Amino acid sequence: MPIQTLQVQQLKLTNYKNYTFQHFVFGDKLNFIVGKNGIGKTTLLDAIYYTCFTKSYLTSSDILATNFDSVFFRIETNLTLQSDNQLVEVKYLKQEKKEILLNNAKIERLTDFVGQFPCVIITPDDNQFIIGTSELRRKFLDATISQFSAPYLQQLMLYNKIITQRNAYLKSCFEHRNYDSSLLEIYNQQLVQAGNFVFNARKQFIHRFIPIFHEVYHRIFNGNEQVQIRYESDLNDNDFEILLRNNENQDRQAQRTTKGIHTDDLVFELNQFPIRKTGSQGQQKTFLLSLKLAQYQIIQSEKQIQPLLLLDDIFDKLDTERIAKIFQLIHENSIGQVFISDTDIKRIQDIINTHSITQYNIIQLGESA
Repeated sequence: MPIQTLQVQQLKLTNYKNYTFQHFVFGDKLNFIVGKNGIGKTTLLDAIYYTCFTKSYLTSSDILATNFDSVFFRIETNLTLQSDNQLVEVKYLKQEKKEILLNNAKIERLTDFVGQFPCVIITPDDNQFIIGTSELRRKFLDATISQFSAPYLQQLMLYNKIITQRNAYLKSCFEHRNYDSSLLEIYNQQLVQAGNFVFNARKQFIHRFIPIFHEVYHRIFNGNEQVQIRYESDLNDNDFEILLRNNENQDRQAQRTTKGIHTDDLVFELNQFPIRKTGSQGQQKTFLLSLKLAQYQIIQSEKQIQPLLLLDDIFDKLDTERIAKIFQLIHENSIGQVFISDTDIKRIQDIINTHSITQYNIIQLGESA
C-alpha cells in the first residue's frame, strides 16, 4: 500500500494564545514561518499540534491557551489525507468540556482520534528532553506509540487512572489508619494487567526504534561517535505483581505507588557516557533531532501516512553541514509537509538558495499577529 500524504491546507485561529483572529494558508511541502520572537511563530505550530493531539504541546492547561482575558478559543483546520478533505474543529469554553469535531461529527473518545493525523514536533525547549526529568522521556514514548496503537493509549490511560486511585487510597490509609489489603489487591490486579501491556509495548517499540535512530544519527553526523539508548524499567527484571506486593509497606509509608511503568526512563549515551553530562549543546541537539526524525520514520512506517513535521527555531547551535543534512532528509520523498519557524528571513533565503529549494511558502508574521 502506498504511503498516504497528509497536508494542512488552511488554519483559522480565534482567541488562541496571542492571536485574536488569524487565517493561514499553507503550501504543500515546505512552509517557513518567519518573525520576531514573541510574535506567534511557536503558537502557530502549536495550533497545528493541537489539531493532531487535541492538546497543546507547550501549555498544560487549556485555560492558559486562551487569548488574554478571553474565556474561549477555537481552532479550525482544513487538512487533506491522500486528497480526501478533512475538517478538524477545536472548541474550548472556560468551565465547559471542550469539543473536538471531525467533519462536523463530535469525537467522543480521545483514543478514536489520536493518530488519525500523525505529527512530530521539535522545539528549543525539547533540550529538556535530553537533560530533564524522566517524565519528559516517557511522554516521548507515549506520544510516539499512541499515534499508531489505540490499544496502547487505552491501556496507558487506564493505568494512569488506576495509579491515581491507588495513590489516593494509600494517602487515605495513612491519614485515617483504615488499611484494607483486599482493596489494595484489587488495585494491584488492575494495575498489573494494564502495566504489563504498556511495558511490553514500550519494550517492543525500543527494539524497533534503536536501529532507525542509529541510521538517522549517522546521516546527520558523519563521525565515529557511538550513540545508544537504553530502556530502564522496574519491570525489566521483576514480575510486576510480586514487585507491588514486596513494596507494599514502602508504598504505604510514601503514600504513593513507588514501583511501576510510571517510573520508566530512557538513558541516552554518547561514547558510553550519559549525553546529558558529557555532550556539548551541538551534540545534544544532534541527538535530539535524530530522535525526533527517527520518531517520524517509525510513525510513518506503522501508519503508512507521512506525518506533519513541525520544526520550531531549530537552526540555532547547528552548523551549516548539519543543516544541509537535515534538508537532504526533508528533500527526500519520505518526508511530507514541513513547517519551519525562524527569526531571520535572510537565513531562510540563504537556505532556499543554497539548497535550490523551489517548492516552498513563506509566511512573515508582523506586529498585528
